[in-house]
Amino acid sequence: MRIALLINGMTGYLDAEFRALADLGHTILLVTPGSADASVGAMRDTAFTVLDHASEYADVHAWQQDPVPAELVATVRAFDPDAVLMTAWNFSKAYRAVMKAVPATTVRIMYMDNLWRAAPRQWLGRLTHRWYVDNVADAALVPSDRTEFYARRLGFEPADIIRGGAVGDTRMFHSESRTAEELGSRRAFLSVGRLVDHKGADVLAAAYSRYRELADDPWDLHVVGIGPMEAVIGAIPGVTMHGFLPPDEVAELMRQVSCLTLTSHIEPFGVVVHEAAASGLPLLVTEFSGSAPVFVQDGYNGWQVTAGHVGHWSRAMLEMSGLPPARLAEMSEISRSLSRRASPAGWALNLVEEITRRQARGGGRLLAGDTRAITFRP
Repeated sequence: MRIALLINGMTGYLDAEFRALADLGHTILLVTPGSADASVGAMRDTAFTVLDHASEYADVHAWQQDPVPAELVATVRAFDPDAVLMTAWNFSKAYRAVMKAVPATTVRIMYMDNLWRAAPRQWLGRLTHRWYVDNVADAALVPSDRTEFYARRLGFEPADIIRGGAVGDTRMFHSESRTAEELGSRRAFLSVGRLVDHKGADVLAAAYSRYRELADDPWDLHVVGIGPMEAVIGAIPGVTMHGFLPPDEVAELMRQVSCLTLTSHIEPFGVVVHEAAASGLPLLVTEFSGSAPVFVQDGYNGWQVTAGHVGHWSRAMLEMSGLPPARLAEMSEISRSLSRRASPAGWALNLVEEITRRQARGGGRLLAGDTRAITFRP
């Protein structure tokens, strides 16, 4: 099978997913910005270099400026894909041009991870999806039920939704069982993410400062990430700043701490939660995260914490650091168990099966023209 991937920047988990596709024997065309400077805001404040290795398994078409639509259409047509996956439907005119230009038998998939927030722009999307979404995508690939809810409001029927859209690199982040003694001795929280407002860097700084005031013997905080909040967080006692780290070094650091914190105000999914679960970490995760219902069971392996609420976050840190080592070990085992719900290999196999099913119908939406279907739009 020949699959064209139109993405808005590489990450470690995307690299693992795409490698898994290639491992199944499929041929890949990867179209992506060639650097963080060329990509959209979602990929800035990073320093990923995994694109350097993508040519090992894909034909890479990297661009520094928005590609010319006609030129990109010609490139993709020459590749002759069976399916095209676009991960940034509101990003590039050239990407949309490709989705409109491929033959009707080509399966067109739009990856989306946004959560429904009833924002004005989202309501506009509901009103205009017939002209803006329906003509570029036959199916939506989503990472969670929260994004599926949004996809259905954009006109995708349940049969036209492919679930399980984002997974961590479970090979790299896998950890064997962690003992109570080891977890209890680490005495450290870990935060991994860009240090910008919507990622909750302000909440992290304020909550950890307050936590240190509440705790008699506070845990340290390790912070991985770059962004405008670096100086503010780095000035707090007990904080170790690591800057940007490649995925393998993040995986190693996860095995040296006791708990992951994800304080984002809005987190469409949060693959780092899956990675931390695979590493056997107890979890404190914003409830406004698509990954929270998948990998966090309140009281079992951590807690979902109210997004943006500094008081709730400081108390959650206090409660976590006050748990006995045996309880931390129990949480660790549950995290490891929940992490096995998904993997890059499973992601790739599911995607190929979904494409094959749609190919058998000749492309297009599965329920199109099927008068037997009972449709429902929430």
